Amino acid sequence: MPVVALPESVMLTPQSHEATLEQYAKLSAAPPVLSQAMTSLYGVVKDPSGTPVRGVRVTVRNEETGSSQVTATDAKGAYRFNDIQSGNSALFVSATGFQRFNLANIYLGIGRNNEIDATLNPGTANETVEVRGEAPALMATETAAVSSRAEGQGTEAEGKAAGDFFEYKIKQKITIGKNQSALVPILQAHIEAEKVTLWNPESAPLRALWIKNTSGQVLDAGSFNVLEAETFAGEGVLETIHPDERRLLSYAGDAAVHVKYSEESSEKPFSRIRIAKGVMLMLKEEHKTNKFTIRNADTDPRQVVVEYAAEEGWKLSPGTPQPEESTESYHRFRVPIDAGKTVELTVEAIHPDESRVELTNLDEDQVAVLTQQKRVTPALQQVFDSILKQKLKVGAIADQIADRKRTSDQIGVDQSRIRENMKALKGTSEEKALLQRYVGQLDSQESQLAALRKESIDLTAQQNQAKEELDRMIMTVNLDEVFN
Repeated sequence: MPVVALPESVMLTPQSHEATLEQYAKLSAAPPVLSQAMTSLYGVVKDPSGTPVRGVRVTVRNEETGSSQVTATDAKGAYRFNDIQSGNSALFVSATGFQRFNLANIYLGIGRNNEIDATLNPGTANETVEVRGEAPALMATETAAVSSRAEGQGTEAEGKAAGDFFEYKIKQKITIGKNQSALVPILQAHIEAEKVTLWNPESAPLRALWIKNTSGQVLDAGSFNVLEAETFAGEGVLETIHPDERRLLSYAGDAAVHVKYSEESSEKPFSRIRIAKGVMLMLKEEHKTNKFTIRNADTDPRQVVVEYAAEEGWKLSPGTPQPEESTESYHRFRVPIDAGKTVELTVEAIHPDESRVELTNLDEDQVAVLTQQKRVTPALQQVFDSILKQKLKVGAIADQIADRKRTSDQIGVDQSRIRENMKALKGTSEEKALLQRYVGQLDSQESQLAALRKESIDLTAQQNQAKEELDRMIMTVNLDEVFN
């Protein structure tokens, strides 16, 4: 019997979702600083059979600064980080049903394209395969130091950072009998958490915790359980979370939230035409509108977080609600929904598109498009008419030169034929009479060739003059027309 696999888009895999890059309530007015030498990291994640694994979470962390970036593999198992920090780094690869793959002590060269592939072995997330590279720097490790002497419950720990290391020191001593082991809580602290429903087009709605690490300590990577009214509600996984860092952690599906979305795209007429130094720049905008219809079928209200893909070159329109935060891949919009209600969210994005036309290549079809869009002002019309008229003059002279060349080439073919005939007449009775005739034809053709050469020289001079006039005309144009 054939087996039909469950589509990945409906798999409710617990995740620690991308970290915040921008919180719009606290945005800095300073523009982003771009690195002059871009360092990138890419690779492919496969299972032991060599099959690419899709949707794998890949994290790269700079061990010198502690900053990290997160992405996921595509359908071909490929991942890529662009413009990351160079230096001593670590790579963490994790997916449900596989052992975690940790690669430490790697060095990412500045301005280089670094490639690291990974193979995931079947297992659980609690099992880890650790590999060390050969970089000349230490790997940042996370340790929990436990002193075993006195018994105690509600044990508290004090976090301590030492460079890129951190450790937990238990304040109360505990006693563990010989040949015995115990699970000892090393950190108990209040963490700000809000229960939300997370949705994006690649996944079914997920129950999630939107947490902020208010413990003052580093939260180590691992798994967690969620209890509601002392009842198990789900489980999830989290990456290392630093103090005051905000993260979304999904832990279960949300069958009460239903989302329908549609997308419409349109291309607006040119909004600006600028001509300077012989170049015409035409600016227009592509608009893309996504409408999300969200239904809450539960008897309790919901805070729904809609993830909208942040595409390169696209920006949100002024009329779009401001997202609560943005990550490398998504803008996150908060949508409150009362019990049993339906709410719509409309997000419009704009992509500026600039066309560049050399005025020497301007043609009537391009002018016709602008005319159809009602983007030809009287000043532009005068410029277009003058340039096209001069281009026609240059083209007409070029046609005359080409016509003279074709005639000259044909005369050359005829002369070759006559000379071959003259060679064939030697020693025949018709030689004298035909030679006199052929010599007359050749003489007439030579006169015609001389006239054609003179005409061609004169026409070339006229063409050069017309081209110079066209160049002068083009370079003197300086216009900037803006349209509403």
